[in-house]
Amino acid sequence: MSGDNSSSSRDPHIGSLSSPTPMLEIELRATFIIVDRNGEVPVELGRIISHVIHKFPLEDLINDANGAVSDMFDSMRIPVQPSKLEEVAASAFRLAVAARDGGSKVLRMRVKVDAVVDEVPDFGNHDTDDENGNEDEETATTTDTAAENLAKVMVEGSGKDCPICLEELAEGSEAVCMPCLHVFHDPCIVAWLNKKKRCPCCRFKLS
Repeated sequence: MSGDNSSSSRDPHIGSLSSPTPMLEIELRATFIIVDRNGEVPVELGRIISHVIHKFPLEDLINDANGAVSDMFDSMRIPVQPSKLEEVAASAFRLAVAARDGGSKVLRMRVKVDAVVDEVPDFGNHDTDDENGNEDEETATTTDTAAENLAKVMVEGSGKDCPICLEELAEGSEAVCMPCLHVFHDPCIVAWLNKKKRCPCCRFKLS
């Protein structure tokens, strides 16, 4: 009897330390559709895909699924309708409860979202485009010089599309190559740089 009591008091938390916290993974794939609304008819400039796996303790989703899912969308700069947020939160809540009651340790749900935006989202990596409040002046200067300094290349082979307009880069035609080696139609990348001085594919920043 005394031996059992001694064993119990010696390490009362051994069970909790050896068991990982049950988690739910939400795999969120967002397609940002960049649209120019300045004309009479909105024009699609390009698309960027952001793909992130978020991990949540089950209890966080059970206690406040709406708050957790809202923070997830905010962290990826995804504008989302309240109805969509509530739909994802409700699904996450149901999976979290089922996992808790069924003893599952890890689950994953997949979410796909299309978001129409006016410019490339700031994905929270502390961009310095607006440092010292000179974003407009810096962008204008960069665009003027970039149009002259970006390398011109001859398109070799067919089947390649401009990442901005999604139209084919015709074989044998002249295109523009960014320092990051992504290739675009000349007018497309110049128009893009008027709005944002980063590559729309990899977000390489022009200096």
